[in-house]
Amino acid sequence: MFEEYDIEQRKSIIALLFKLAKSDNSVSNIEKLYLRDIANSIGIDSSSIDEIIDNPAAYPLKTPLDERERMTILYYILFMMRVDGRIEKGEESLVYKASFRLGFNEKLTEDLIGVMKTYLNKEIPPEIMLKQIRKHLN
Repeated sequence: MFEEYDIEQRKSIIALLFKLAKSDNSVSNIEKLYLRDIANSIGIDSSSIDEIIDNPAAYPLKTPLDERERMTILYYILFMMRVDGRIEKGEESLVYKASFRLGFNEKLTEDLIGVMKTYLNKEIPPEIMLKQIRKHLN
C-alpha cells in the first residue's frame, strides 16, 4: 500500500508507532513484535527499524493524501495502543493528536478508541469498526 511513498514516508509511520509504544515509558515484547510486523509489511528492514528506534524524532509523520492510507495508519496506531492489553491516557492523547494530523475528526477518534476499550483483550469484529466509521461519512 505504501510502496509508492519514499522510504522516509514509511519510516515516519514506524517512528509514530514507536513513539506510541514508548508513551507509557516502556515498550513490551508484544509491542516490539507488532512494530516489526508492520515495518516488514510496509518494506522496512531490520536495520532501518533499529535506526528509527534510536532516533524517532528524525522521522516526523508525513501525512499521505490518500484517505485509505491515512485510515490504515490510524488503524495501525489504534491497534498499537491496545496490543499490550492496556490503554493509558498518554497513549490516547497521542492517538488523538496523530488522528487529527491525519485529518480525522475528534468524534471518530473517540468512537474508535471506545471500540478498542470495549474489545480490549478480545478480537474486534470488523463490522464494529466499519459501523463507527460509517457514522462519520458524509
